[in-house]
Amino acid sequence: MAFARLNKKSFSLISLSLVLSISVLAGCGKQETAPTPSTDNGAATGPTGKVVITTFGGKYDEVFTKYVKEPFETANPGVTVVLAPYTGIAKLAQGASNAIDVVSLDDFDIIEAANKGMLAPLKKEEFENWDKLYPQAIMSGQDGTTFGLVNVFGAWGIAYNPKEVAKPESWNDFWKPENKGKVAQMSQWIPDILMTMKAKGTDQEKMDPVWEAYKALTPSVKQYYTSFSAPESLFSTGEITMASWFDGRAESLKAAGKPIDFVIPKEGGVLIRSAMGVVKDSKQQELARKLIDYTMRPEVQVGFAKEMYYGPTNTTVELDKDLQDKVVFGKEKVESLIAPDWNQLLPKREEWLTKWTEVTTQ
Repeated sequence: MAFARLNKKSFSLISLSLVLSISVLAGCGKQETAPTPSTDNGAATGPTGKVVITTFGGKYDEVFTKYVKEPFETANPGVTVVLAPYTGIAKLAQGASNAIDVVSLDDFDIIEAANKGMLAPLKKEEFENWDKLYPQAIMSGQDGTTFGLVNVFGAWGIAYNPKEVAKPESWNDFWKPENKGKVAQMSQWIPDILMTMKAKGTDQEKMDPVWEAYKALTPSVKQYYTSFSAPESLFSTGEITMASWFDGRAESLKAAGKPIDFVIPKEGGVLIRSAMGVVKDSKQQELARKLIDYTMRPEVQVGFAKEMYYGPTNTTVELDKDLQDKVVFGKEKVESLIAPDWNQLLPKREEWLTKWTEVTTQ
């Protein structure tokens, strides 16, 4: 996921929190023993020095340190991995990229950064794990050049309280009279707009049904939330029975003993992707690529799945059956989710979010 940054008027800054906190997908699963580092990283001949990577904070940093930073440094003597705070597009453009080698961003921000010339192109032959990745884990810019690789998958669907409401089957269940006043959705959030589009049977060229649907929905919404952690308290206090949310956060809450379940509606749900890219002006290009490649290793991705309920992007990863059911895992599940074409959607973002604000303001 994403994948908790705060949602702001600009869609780029929504991701600040999607944090995906993917802070956002922050989980609290069982602790595992960190993987024994391999020695096939070319430690004797590989690059040395410091590599700085932005991360999402909180639980994500703990798990990243355990499964990536520490074993990577052990396998690569002379290398130090430094975790830096999440840095969005705006700060990168203002010069923050000068102190960064690798950026961790949501898929839409990786694409935007690439199209703005902030990232270095990535080539397949420079990565051991590239050919093992799902196609949805390859992030390319407008000209088809790859600029980012996805290290974790999440799903955006419907979280609900099974003690209070029947299992939702469709995104249209948000509009059911019996759920009036008991639902929550994300504020100014493109995945919710895409799901509403699917539910109403329309497309990007015919958006009027979407805006009419939001007008009808708004009186039933308890809260259009701006922080990805908000549904946790809303469910805990009983203020809502349904919300658009991440699978990882819902699974974490369920693991903590709360009455909550998560479902992908019949319309599909949205694939949430956290990607990594190499800053164009980084002086540690080789080491930056090597670190990204390391996050794609099966033992690393198993750790993120067990501890944060993030789905693996490496097709060779094996998970226990119980865990497979809780994360985005396997070709069938990955392909069942909508993987937005952000090169096509980003130009529409400002118009859509302006219209969303207009129709949801009562």
